[in-house]
Amino acid sequence: MATIMCTKELWRSLGGQGTLLVRPDSDQGPAKLAVWGVKSVALPEGLFCVALNETTYLTLVFRHSPLPEFLARFAGALMRELEHLGVPGPVILSELNAAMGRVQFARHSSRSLLGSINDVAFHLAWALEHEGRATNRTLDRIQHKLNRMPHVNREMPFPDEATSLLFSGGGGEAA
Repeated sequence: MATIMCTKELWRSLGGQGTLLVRPDSDQGPAKLAVWGVKSVALPEGLFCVALNETTYLTLVFRHSPLPEFLARFAGALMRELEHLGVPGPVILSELNAAMGRVQFARHSSRSLLGSINDVAFHLAWALEHEGRATNRTLDRIQHKLNRMPHVNREMPFPDEATSLLFSGGGGEAA
């Protein structure tokens, strides 16, 4: 199971029904990348989503769309980034099953994660402005670069390194 933390506004724009959970369920199952913070970003090139994993700050970038397409785009961005990092196929499949399986949506509960999402959103806007066009290839390239961007006050500041370490059995939890 995956948890996606977001604002009420994003939840409504996804077509979400009901209210967001106050706190995510603590039993996340076997997924290592189970809890995510997501923000929508309106740019001249369109509406995008930026997602950061709570454990590693792995960053995903994809076009905004309502549910259930949102989950498919989220999973596609996750798959491409994990492949780029060299994560083994069976492990990727396990993470994708969590991302596309039972997903709970909750309110953002981490100010530091939300602050980093806002920072990444700024860098996304800058990168798209310099790229000129927001093709899928461009979004993947930007996503890879954002995962090389350090985050302050974290034991493992680079999301790509933290994620690789997590899947190599080295932990990867960065505080």
